[in-house]
Amino acid sequence: MQDLDTQQSQSLNGDNPDLDMSNDILNELEEGASEENVLQTFLKLKEHGQSSRTKALRLKENDVIVAIDGNSYHDSVDKMVDLLSSGEEGDLWLLTIWRNGKFFEVFTRGPLGGIFEFTRPDESQMIFELFQKREMGEKEEYRIFEALRDIKRVVDVYDTTPSQVAVILPPVWLLQQKMWEPLLAILSVYLITFSVNIFLFILAVILIALYLRKGQVTLRRSYGMFQDRNAWAILAARSDKEAQEMCRGLDEKVNFINAQVKPYNKEVTKPKRINKSGNVLKAPQQYT
Repeated sequence: MQDLDTQQSQSLNGDNPDLDMSNDILNELEEGASEENVLQTFLKLKEHGQSSRTKALRLKENDVIVAIDGNSYHDSVDKMVDLLSSGEEGDLWLLTIWRNGKFFEVFTRGPLGGIFEFTRPDESQMIFELFQKREMGEKEEYRIFEALRDIKRVVDVYDTTPSQVAVILPPVWLLQQKMWEPLLAILSVYLITFSVNIFLFILAVILIALYLRKGQVTLRRSYGMFQDRNAWAILAARSDKEAQEMCRGLDEKVNFINAQVKPYNKEVTKPKRINKSGNVLKAPQQYT
């Protein structure tokens, strides 16, 4: 009888060890459930801010940040800003973006700017499951590609990694890039300076090499714009083919210069055949 009174007094005073243990278990389950819910969400770009980096990266509203350096990211915006701003000054972070059912990667560093919101649970679960099936390479394997597109949806995708061929043999590099006007200009400079003075020719070779050492990407971009193409996308990929496949994922109707993927063939609907006899019934139907 005394033990029963003791248990009742403990339960009333909140000193029951079994009750405390059950409360602890419930708290742990609730914390685990809340963490699981947080882990199922991603950050979605709601709108661009003024002069935000999201515009420079050619991101669009409703783009979802799925992973950073190949690891799925489910944390807050503030922690993402701290993460992207950490490391050495020249370090870049590889972001995996989800847009309209397709993944692609971009390199960035520092705050992205813009306004973000969390994705819905069902949307987050779908993206997470598809990302688990995506084959990701090592970060060091990725290079930055720029894509320029014209009004006919012809895209010029080029690697922005500096090429030593452009420094040592500029005409060969220009020939590889199919930049005919700059190639003609440089050959003319070589020919004129060589015909005037051999030392002037050597000086011209050195100056052109120094320019292309730092300005080859700018020259490549300017030549694309000279051909009425506008900056369309900045991507991170492991090869030219993968970069073109990413572009095809962003716009299935594009075609490429130096294409390494299948061209887009527009489906042309055949016009319906019109009966020249108008509404005249066919012979078997006239006598029914």
